[in-house]
Amino acid sequence: MEDQRTEGPSVMWAGPPDAPAVVVIDPAGVGRHGDLPGTWRPLTEYLQVMWCRLPATEEPWREVDEVLNEFVDRGVPVHLVAGAAAGAEVGELVRRHEGLISSVQTFAAPIPLGHPEVVLEVLRELLDQDVRPGPITGDQTAGERKRPGDVGLLLGDAASALRQSVRQLFDRLRDG
Repeated sequence: MEDQRTEGPSVMWAGPPDAPAVVVIDPAGVGRHGDLPGTWRPLTEYLQVMWCRLPATEEPWREVDEVLNEFVDRGVPVHLVAGAAAGAEVGELVRRHEGLISSVQTFAAPIPLGHPEVVLEVLRELLDQDVRPGPITGDQTAGERKRPGDVGLLLGDAASALRQSVRQLFDRLRDG
């Protein structure tokens, strides 16, 4: 099991660079194939998600520091999410990046950070802080464009991701 956790990229990133950021510190090493967990992917239309896989690098905290330094000049809120197994180093990380990290949430085992309930709790925290998604870019005209200030979009996407994830789980269980 340990070898599988160390395989793959140490950091995965998705989302618009001018959107609020969620930096996930994953001591379990989910995402060894280079993809964010499916529950997080719908959010990357509105948020930046940086997933830091601690077991995949020899110097994980140096790498997390480098990831956070990427946000210094961007002027976006940075929300930190960590598995409790990351330990006391999370507090040290927050102290080192005081003024950059706007909030922190930790989640204890056995719930993995890719679980739909974790995604929903993170979104609730962001909504409580009135964090708003960044602008949506693309080929859409102004009339077709989703309103970037509509915070309900975030919660709607989280609920959709949760429903889809649960539906897929039930389908796999049913199909054996």
